[in-house]
Amino acid sequence: MANISPSFSKQETKYLNILKQHPGSAYLAKENAPIEGFEYFASDAYRKKIGKSGSLFTDKFGTIPLKNIPRLLWIMLKNFKGIFSAQRRSFTDIVNYLDDLETTDHIKDNVGRFIKSYPNSEMWQSLVDYAMEKWCVKIGFTEVPAELIFKNKAIMFKYALVVIQEMDKEHINSAPDLDAGEEVLGVYNSLGLAVNDIARWLRKQYGICCQSNHPLGGLVNTVPLAVKAGMGWVGSNGLVITPDYGQRQRIAPIFIEDPIFKFTDSTNHKWIEEYCSICGRCEKACPTGAILKQKFFHFEKIADLGPSRTCIDRDKCYPYFNETLGCSICVKVCPFSRGKGTYEHLKKVMDNRKSLRK
Repeated sequence: MANISPSFSKQETKYLNILKQHPGSAYLAKENAPIEGFEYFASDAYRKKIGKSGSLFTDKFGTIPLKNIPRLLWIMLKNFKGIFSAQRRSFTDIVNYLDDLETTDHIKDNVGRFIKSYPNSEMWQSLVDYAMEKWCVKIGFTEVPAELIFKNKAIMFKYALVVIQEMDKEHINSAPDLDAGEEVLGVYNSLGLAVNDIARWLRKQYGICCQSNHPLGGLVNTVPLAVKAGMGWVGSNGLVITPDYGQRQRIAPIFIEDPIFKFTDSTNHKWIEEYCSICGRCEKACPTGAILKQKFFHFEKIADLGPSRTCIDRDKCYPYFNETLGCSICVKVCPFSRGKGTYEHLKKVMDNRKSLRK
């Protein structure tokens, strides 16, 4: 099972091959787009650089104590079947769209009526309620910048519902122990099921053409997408910080063909960037020294988003991330991850600092 990436599957390969044959009806990655993280992790370039196999499975067992192996196996067995099944389902659910592309070179548009009734406030509220009541997830809506599509990937639709699900605070506070790793994998699993289900609900209830994408190994960079959707801001470690959960969440998109809802775009959380520049707790706590003190820009400017920063050395981060089922030490030590009221308290702290500087 060496060199397996969560982003590799027969279904995704077929999907990408079809979209690349119909570039006028799909949205393809920019030439200088970054490679998706887990795909890089399984690449020859990574394995030669690090000296490890790059296997999602076998590299986990090189450093873990023998007494923890039975539990690690149980956690993996409990979650990976659901994860890989949901990844496959996200592509098999859209087989009709792929058939349309191959036969007519475009996907049949079923939601023109919703453009006329924009902003579809009742439908939006029904969606938000359904998502929260069934899956305990929060949703934003935005347009996907082409720069956020990963190298060699493609998406069908240019708008996205951005879906986030909380990771339990107590479990994450045990990081990097297996309790935290189990929570990380569990949320990857449940969020993948959630976005598939919500997409099917949208198709069934409203006839909306949409495409879900699993949070583990994806088509787009979801962190800046969540920032663009007004759901939070990027912290020093490159993960999004949200008012409700800090960094204790995972993100997955559902792509939609038309702008049928109001964008939730906002820069209200930009102050977090200044706080992080002062804080530095994640950088100090990182056991591999992967969080870069000096960030560098991948794209100098993305429309309606600004520059895209690279915050970690992934050659240092990914091996430990994999071996510990998601590490999460930087998530644990982030002050924003403490829970309810923390965001508001820290914002007051920063507002007071600004007042004193005037």
